[in-house]
Amino acid sequence: MKTSFANLSFSLPLVLLLYSTGIMQVPTPFPTVDEPVKVVTEEVKLNVMARSYGRFVPTLKPDDLLIVEEGTPQVITSMRRVPANVLLLLDMGGDLNLGKSTAMTRLTAKILIDNLLPEDTIAAIQYSDKIETVSDWTKDRDAIFDGLDRRLLSGKRSRFSDALNSAVASFNARPLENRHLVLISDGLESVADDTAQANALQNILAANITIHVISYTQLAAEQANKASRRVTFGKGDTKPRIPDYIFEDFIRSVPARSPRVQAEIQNFLRAGNQSQRLVIISLDNKRVTFLRKRVADLRESETTMQTLAENTGGAFQAPEEPVTMLKFALEVAGVIGSQYVVTYSPTKPTASSLHSETRKVRVGTHCDGIEIRSRQKLILHRR
Repeated sequence: MKTSFANLSFSLPLVLLLYSTGIMQVPTPFPTVDEPVKVVTEEVKLNVMARSYGRFVPTLKPDDLLIVEEGTPQVITSMRRVPANVLLLLDMGGDLNLGKSTAMTRLTAKILIDNLLPEDTIAAIQYSDKIETVSDWTKDRDAIFDGLDRRLLSGKRSRFSDALNSAVASFNARPLENRHLVLISDGLESVADDTAQANALQNILAANITIHVISYTQLAAEQANKASRRVTFGKGDTKPRIPDYIFEDFIRSVPARSPRVQAEIQNFLRAGNQSQRLVIISLDNKRVTFLRKRVADLRESETTMQTLAENTGGAFQAPEEPVTMLKFALEVAGVIGSQYVVTYSPTKPTASSLHSETRKVRVGTHCDGIEIRSRQKLILHRR
């Protein structure tokens, strides 16, 4: 079943929420750190997000934070801001593509990129039948936008595990600090077996990368549920549209750094405000069984990706409406722009008999009104 933007509807409360909160907030740039990044094997470097009312808190000091590793408080040795390295991993695969859209993925990626700090370095990889680089590491936004416009192609299969491994390899060429992976995906796998998937998840968890997930699972599950019904729909009543004078005022109020991105946002929102018609569905028993299995797989995938984001200190959302993906792309950009790199030396050494060791770590603050987020699992490697 194919989904077109003309068939998508947007609720008035959600659009007004985006209008009132300000869909595009440009983060405040920070000075570039000129000194080279030094890696000390005895040290742990954590990305720590610090926000208050959705904005970065630039005044925190080491004494304002508390790091607890396996129940033991740690001494912070440094705390600073450095430009981020952000890799977008774009899911273009799947034999049905339920709920997924190349245009939606492209626009979500562009909005996120457009709202990252100018100092940040960005790359993009797509995966389906194979893994392909959309844009290599660069600060040139137009070059990335061109890659997204020219190179995104959908495929039948989904090499999710191979894509995670490719992401780890891509980050090997970047500094160890302030690394972020943004996964726009339903998280389904159609090639690797369970062992390969588990290894890929372990590799990405151990790579000191903060993972943010914009998940297609809810959208895809909704489409699969509709498509699996044993009924046939004809033309139905159209849903009421938001009045043009309200909607046009709304989209004109959405700022963007890039004029090309603003134009795409406006075109997308206008298309989404069109009336909706019911789709005629005709299914056989085999397809119904397959779609119901797909819904179960999507639920499991959503849990896996949410756990991965939580364990690495990243943001996660599985939007139920396409427009919510655009809003969450802004949220992810804001989270990436609100990071400190905090360093400490673990008081407990890695066991000599272990090649690697997984530890629980918590970061908090005694400062009122400040949201702190960091990774919850730490994998230490013995060298």
